[in-house]
Amino acid sequence: MPALPSSGPISPFRRIVDLSHPMFENMRNGGGWAVTFPLMDNFKRTAMMTDGKASYETHMMMFPEHCGTHLDAPRHFHEPGLAIDELPLERLMLPGLLLDLTHKKAGEPISIADFEAAEVKAGGRIGPDVACVCWTGVDKVWGQADMGRNRPHVPTETAQWLVDRGMTMFATDLIGMDDPEEWWDPTHQIWLSNNVCMVQQLTRLEELAGEQFLIQAFPIKVRGATGCPVRAVALVL
Repeated sequence: MPALPSSGPISPFRRIVDLSHPMFENMRNGGGWAVTFPLMDNFKRTAMMTDGKASYETHMMMFPEHCGTHLDAPRHFHEPGLAIDELPLERLMLPGLLLDLTHKKAGEPISIADFEAAEVKAGGRIGPDVACVCWTGVDKVWGQADMGRNRPHVPTETAQWLVDRGMTMFATDLIGMDDPEEWWDPTHQIWLSNNVCMVQQLTRLEELAGEQFLIQAFPIKVRGATGCPVRAVALVL
């Protein structure tokens, strides 16, 4: 049996790009709910309790389903839709098509023509079994107080066009996709009622320019959940 190379693990991928923002105590999130990781036990206390035989630290995790880099399941806005634990894993790991929309300014709609031009530039096609990766550059304002409004948006006519093209997943650095003035989130409703999953609040998408990659966003398998934070990564081929 031949010896394995000592230079590192065998992988079909040239590199892995972490597309996720960190989660941390009191981080900002769109819904305003608290994100907190209260201490359950610490090294000093457990060392004292075990007479020095062991010491460890552990935390409680408390956060809303829809915070940070996260996945929206169809059940979020569509009652009969699939919940997080019901999503087929093959829908959460797909070839990615990076669509450069960094020229769009805060408050501007991203039109069908914008997506068509980005598609041509990317040299691919928006369609089934492809993750439509919408790169706007707004991750640079992530964490700021107005991050939910200081961004472009996807209007309903564009959202429906993407559905008609057979889009399977919409992945983006956007912090919400709807027009901030449309509080009823009609773009969410269009996509989720058509079984299109959404991954929001990605970062480092600029590192995927000109690359072929798979994008994966696996949530914790929470029964009945409408969304969940994910560790989203790109596997560059």
